[in-house]
Amino acid sequence: MCFGEEAFLPGYDFTNRVRGALIKAREEAHRRHHEYVGTEHLLLGLLEEDDALVMDVLENLGVKHYEIQTGLERVIQNGQPSARDRMPDLPYTPRARVVLDQAIAVAHEFGDGYVGTQHLLLGLIRERQGIAAQALVTAGLTEPTLRREIVRLLQGEGVAAALDIDVTAQREETQVPLSIAVEVRYEDGTLAKKIFTTPTEAIGFLREKSKE
Repeated sequence: MCFGEEAFLPGYDFTNRVRGALIKAREEAHRRHHEYVGTEHLLLGLLEEDDALVMDVLENLGVKHYEIQTGLERVIQNGQPSARDRMPDLPYTPRARVVLDQAIAVAHEFGDGYVGTQHLLLGLIRERQGIAAQALVTAGLTEPTLRREIVRLLQGEGVAAALDIDVTAQREETQVPLSIAVEVRYEDGTLAKKIFTTPTEAIGFLREKSKE
């Protein structure tokens, strides 16, 4: 994917801040003599863009952007100069393309007709496996906390609080009710099964039966 293609993805436009981050990502790859743009370069480019929203989100969640940058510096190894690393349009790695796809998906979920830095940040952590996602998780960030803080800053605490309710409701819907089956053998040799919804009820029943 070349830089020119990003502005023409169907139905979505990359903001100037995101375009700036992508340019800085390629510059970072060139500087390190890499022949590709990976998720680590995308994250570094985003942080170097110094976008106010991204910086506020990180700071409000207790994360310093320079700590993330330092963490990335420790794991990224520079390559050797070559003809390919001087190509003006370095290719994106498969994981980096996933990040951009996820950023578009997040923008769609938000109902936005553009891809902004907030969408790119969520796309980076949502990819999960790349160096960037691992750096964000190591810094103590998660997709739900990032999403909530972004929503809070853009739409207010009331809308953000509604996200908490939705998440709780989803967890309750997916929880399987506890059931404990106890088999009871009567004097005539027949078996019966009693179902209890809590361990306390089952233990109480067994204690009573032991007294008989």
